[in-house]
Amino acid sequence: MFKRIFKTAVVLSFGLSVFAGSQKPPNVIVILADDMGRDSVSAFNASLGFETPRIDALAKQGLVFSDGHSGSAVCTPTRYGLLTGRYSWRSRLKRGIVPKWDAPLIEDGRMTMASMLKAKGYHTACIGKWHLGLNWPFSSTDKVPVGNAKALAKLAAAGIDWTAPVPGPRLAGFDYYFGDDVINWPPFVYIENEKVLGTPDAKFRTPGGEWAENKVLPTITSKAVEYIEKQAASKKPFFLYFPMTAPHAPIAPAVDFAGKSGLTKYVDFVIETDRRVGQILDAVDRAGIAANTLIVFTADNGTSLKHSNADDVEAKGIDFEVNVRGGKSDIWEGGHKVPFIVRWPGKIKGGAINTTPICTTDIMATVAELVGVELPDDAAEDSVSFRPALQGEPLERGPIINHSIQGRFAIRDGKWKLAFCPGSGGWSLRDELALKKGLPELQLYNLAADPLEQNNLIASHPEQAAQLTDELREIINNGRSTPGKPQRNTGETWVP
Repeated sequence: MFKRIFKTAVVLSFGLSVFAGSQKPPNVIVILADDMGRDSVSAFNASLGFETPRIDALAKQGLVFSDGHSGSAVCTPTRYGLLTGRYSWRSRLKRGIVPKWDAPLIEDGRMTMASMLKAKGYHTACIGKWHLGLNWPFSSTDKVPVGNAKALAKLAAAGIDWTAPVPGPRLAGFDYYFGDDVINWPPFVYIENEKVLGTPDAKFRTPGGEWAENKVLPTITSKAVEYIEKQAASKKPFFLYFPMTAPHAPIAPAVDFAGKSGLTKYVDFVIETDRRVGQILDAVDRAGIAANTLIVFTADNGTSLKHSNADDVEAKGIDFEVNVRGGKSDIWEGGHKVPFIVRWPGKIKGGAINTTPICTTDIMATVAELVGVELPDDAAEDSVSFRPALQGEPLERGPIINHSIQGRFAIRDGKWKLAFCPGSGGWSLRDELALKKGLPELQLYNLAADPLEQNNLIASHPEQAAQLTDELREIINNGRSTPGKPQRNTGETWVP
């Protein structure tokens, strides 16, 4: 297995910094939608029932990876993997997401895409949803619960100092941060750099005042546009990580978008998300920096079928699950198959499609190669550069590891996928219920022939399952899925 990946790595290193012909290195913008599966974009789903024109246009302008995947089927782990190039299950987080009020997940001293580019002379910014843990200034070490009413009482006892710094994104290499930790959790405040803007009070019970759910997405988008305009005039290249808050719950379209679709509130919110992506693209074009700006658009996981009110929208001719099975949280493809588009006018051929499976963890190694950074052994352990695809060359990619909200694993190698659970590993079909139904404890699918994962081949192809199990075991035990010195996983990690 590692020979196969190493062969790819040799090809990539031959083209190192191939685009570095201009004096100024390329600006890099990564737009990360929240809970937006591949089938939530009309360019990829003819049966969607409404249009996402700005993302569709981006797909025509850039390279589409039609088999793109998030590093996890849920929020926090994907964000960790995108910024570090390392699967999140190698960290202390073995399942689920970072709890509210928890400490930073990204380890001290770990290289991130931000710290890597900062060392290369970039100005770096994160604007939007963080959800990777913050160092909240509690005078008590007791955990503060998520629930709003309990949080109020607990915070009073904990004695949090809202005027004290709240370290987080800047510890991970960002020069500037503006955004919210998690929009649907207290304390319902914006944070700029390490400063809480305002003191939360009754907002715990009913968000109001300066904090209004339907104003968060417009606010962070405006901040991102301002940042682009400011940095365009600078001599330094910039890296903007723009993790959006939509279309994640709470479903809160801005006033201008409420009722716009004539369908559902959720559809209104998806349409607004599309337009906010367009505002970022417009800012780049207006500033005259498009030719020297690499833009990646993707998402942290699949569509939340629960929050999108899937049953209601299907009655109106909308289908978020036509090309995949399942949704957010699941080990099935709908949990982690996401839109994945890369634009760089003049460098990348617009309208092209690449069918090689790739992962959001791969962005870091790709950017490193484009700007001429040689990654050390203890960084980006699960990141494989897709630079050849950007130039229209063949792309090889070794196995990709999928991970569900319940911490269930799957390994994808070529057309084969082996899932280590009887159900979805998430919300669509609880594993306990799957076992009661008598379903096998393993699921093996030929995705080339069965993209909707309907025909479990575990009984007829045990040798294929055994091979994939061996590959996964090696990837876990080596602490990496790329060539290099073996690394340590943090804590006890499940091994098949």
